[in-house]
Amino acid sequence: MAEERLHPSDQLLLRMHNLGVVSEKASRTAQELSRLAQIPSDQISDLLRRHEDSGYLGSLPDPEGRPRYFLTGKGIIRVCSVFT
Repeated sequence: MAEERLHPSDQLLLRMHNLGVVSEKASRTAQELSRLAQIPSDQISDLLRRHEDSGYLGSLPDPEGRPRYFLTGKGIIRVCSVFT
């Protein structure tokens, strides 16, 4: 399945995986993820919230208090399951 055929929410998880955003140390802000994943900023917050609620993403605050997101083990499994 081509990445373009994936739902935007799955595209976000796949791109995070491909970029190595799989740990707290590699976490990124919503603005960074919007730019890197090429998902409009008005959509990214909702996608991140839903994925965090589902356990696919974890977050921690940066020094300014903004959340930084990363794929959890469950999120990595979700990415892998898209292609099986």
